[in-house]
Amino acid sequence: MCILGVLQLISGLFITDETKFVAVGDVFSLILCVMLISLFTITYVSKGRIFHMFQAMIGLIMIASWSDLIWHSLIVSDMANDTLIYIFHFVYRMALLSILSIFCFYTVELMYLEEKPRKASYIYINVGIVLFVFAEILTVLTKTGFQRIDSNLFTEGYSIFRLAYFYFLGYCIYLLIRYRKRMVTKIAISIVAVFLLCFLIYLLQSIHDQNSYTVITLTLPIIAVMYLLHSNPYETSTGAVGESSFNQRVSEAYKDNKELVLMCLRIQGFEGLNSFTPSMRLEIFKYFRNIKKGVLFRVGGRLVMVFPKELNPDYKNTISDLCKTFDTLFLKYSHDFKAMFLVSEDFLNKDKLYSALFDFMESRVSYNTYYWITKKDIEDFRMQQYVLSELEDISLKKDLDDKRVIPYCQPVYNVMTKSYDTAEALMRLNLDKKGMIYPDYFISLAEEHNYIHDLSLIILNKTCQMINKFIKDGKKLERISVNFSMQEVRDDNFAKDIIEVIDRNNVPYHMIAVELTESQNDEDFELVKSRIEELKQYGIKFYLDDFGTGYSNFDRIMELPFDIIKFDRSLVVESAKDKSSAYMVGTFAGMFKNLKYRVLYEGIEDTSDENRCINMHAEFLQGYKYSRPINMNELDRFLSA
Repeated sequence: MCILGVLQLISGLFITDETKFVAVGDVFSLILCVMLISLFTITYVSKGRIFHMFQAMIGLIMIASWSDLIWHSLIVSDMANDTLIYIFHFVYRMALLSILSIFCFYTVELMYLEEKPRKASYIYINVGIVLFVFAEILTVLTKTGFQRIDSNLFTEGYSIFRLAYFYFLGYCIYLLIRYRKRMVTKIAISIVAVFLLCFLIYLLQSIHDQNSYTVITLTLPIIAVMYLLHSNPYETSTGAVGESSFNQRVSEAYKDNKELVLMCLRIQGFEGLNSFTPSMRLEIFKYFRNIKKGVLFRVGGRLVMVFPKELNPDYKNTISDLCKTFDTLFLKYSHDFKAMFLVSEDFLNKDKLYSALFDFMESRVSYNTYYWITKKDIEDFRMQQYVLSELEDISLKKDLDDKRVIPYCQPVYNVMTKSYDTAEALMRLNLDKKGMIYPDYFISLAEEHNYIHDLSLIILNKTCQMINKFIKDGKKLERISVNFSMQEVRDDNFAKDIIEVIDRNNVPYHMIAVELTESQNDEDFELVKSRIEELKQYGIKFYLDDFGTGYSNFDRIMELPFDIIKFDRSLVVESAKDKSSAYMVGTFAGMFKNLKYRVLYEGIEDTSDENRCINMHAEFLQGYKYSRPINMNELDRFLSA
């Protein structure tokens, strides 16, 4: 009541006819729509299907406002024409009905409903559209709705639109409440609050036999939605737009078959913009402003400038000039950087892979370097993405017999028995499009994306199957070791998963060993100790892998019940330098031997390595002198009967 009264008081000069129509509501709506259109034109806005619905509502608000103003003006005009009045009034009502129905469709899209409730919502909305349009036309034809009752006076009669208003907006509120968990709670509450406010304004004007503020009650929700969902605020310090808008921009270019030029800039310390002085921020970002139709995006910890190639035909010289400027700038402020450039590629646009490409390239490009990303770089990246997709599929399927994971191994020579009775399990991937993939390519990828444990379990399963085969064939085999990462050890189900796979194959526990690398993390130490103790109860052996590759804490190693210490190839190489080095490595090995650990040397390549390591307390030797990694099916050639 107070809101309506204040608006009427402010707009009293805009009364245009005997129905006490107040034009300020429509005028204000038009002003707001022009403001929104101006913002969309001047600033960068992500454009998608939902946004186009939003644009349609703005256009319909303007049509409704103008048609409302015109038919009210015609009523008091000396040249009043009933036909024109009826036409503009009908356009006004149809525009309002269209806005309401689009609002409903828009809300359904925001909720990301499953197929069944989505179809039900569409049916509800479409039935409402048909019924209310038919009813509106019917009331005009039967003269029970909008009609002239005096020379300058029209009556609304039965207000079909009033029913439609509550029907559609009520359904929007229902959707927001019913499916509120599908949207950020604060956003849902804010939109519902605005709808309820509009309900109140519309109800109050109806009680006072007014219709001046109908359009504004539909404009306010649009403003709210614009602020909550379509605003794409620029960072004040950089002028950059967010990553979601970046993905939308490249998708639009792909659909329109337009080439883009991308400039990716990684500045060390950029994640903490407060560490930059105001003058540095100003100098860095002012160089981007003169690029025609260029938009600066914040993608992860990077700045990415994107601009149309066709509007900047001299883009290579532009980039060259920027590089010269940056050289001076970064030298002045002592910040390291990586700058990369490329022309857009269709498959990158289509799958929104630019951020992943930048991650991939940053590992290859050194700091303080300008680099044009080449076709070969992109092909290498495509290779990585393909392998990654296969790793993801392997992980999701969790098939312990997955044919893409191939069990390899490297035989281990037993110095005491002068025979091969153990081996280390290794793995390869055999992929349809790329053939055999080696572990140095995919292991780090699998660890980075948390796929490694599924691969390890597959290798463990296939190793168990091969052990059963060797037992059946009467081969002498003590054990085969399988590598596991610290990432896997941290999983609460680590021990349980290993036991389940071994039990699945009915393999004796003592014929399986687990290889782990040392961790410097205090929490990892306690965890490793717990996992080892848990699995050793079953008779599973444990190897400490890669001893000597980093800082080794002897006190910690002594507290861990490892069975075998694997000396890394680097210690074998070190021991060959001089007698002092050999003495040092031999002393380490002797100390372990005296403490009841067994010593295995990796990377034995010739007889000289072999003899030296035997003199340094070796019990096991592994390396190319004995065998390169082989398919595990071939291990029987090394095993005695």
